[in-house]
Amino acid sequence: MTTIVRQIKHGFAVIGKPVSLQSSSRSKQRYQRVVIQAAGKSVASPIKGEEKVKIEIDWFSEGFENKPDADNIAKPILDALKGIVFADDKQVESHTVRKHDTLGVISFWREPLSIIEPLLYGNKDYIFIRIY
Repeated sequence: MTTIVRQIKHGFAVIGKPVSLQSSSRSKQRYQRVVIQAAGKSVASPIKGEEKVKIEIDWFSEGFENKPDADNIAKPILDALKGIVFADDKQVESHTVRKHDTLGVISFWREPLSIIEPLLYGNKDYIFIRIY
């Protein structure tokens, strides 16, 4: 059996409902500023240009009716992370987006407690980003 150990380089929450790729330019810019601010609190400098990164985005919400598709929220978030978390788009080896309905049971294995911390403070819509 092969065990793969992933080391989290950065992990942080972004409070609020993520925007879709199809949202207005103004909405995307506003949300990207929120992402940049959250990333800036966690990341001192971008990961160097030669180093590959994997990005996991977990979206927590009370239901997903009338909300963007998971695949449509990735691009605005990744665009906001460029220059803050990683130097160039070419570094992104993979990205994953997962939805978690907080009205149901949420279970994690080997995840940092900080992934659910915003829920404990009453935030009903947020994303948690992990960079590997």
